[in-house]
Amino acid sequence: MKDSISCTRCGNAQSISTEAHLEWDEISCTECGEFLDTIGHWADSHSPNYSIQILNQCRGLTLKMARENQPLNDQTSTWRASA
Repeated sequence: MKDSISCTRCGNAQSISTEAHLEWDEISCTECGEFLDTIGHWADSHSPNYSIQILNQCRGLTLKMARENQPLNDQTSTWRASA
């Protein structure tokens, strides 16, 4: 699989292949030779974060359940204050 990475020093965009490399192999810019990242760290930072996805799903479900359990006639603006 080919992915692209850009150099923070010179701005060169290059394609990299993560399939034939080990996790500790370095990714360096082909133009200026600047160290950009390691294969392992780059792959980890571009993989899906399942903790955040589950947190968002739980929050959505909580909000949905709160809306469904609210009584239809529960309108706080029409309550009357007794003297």
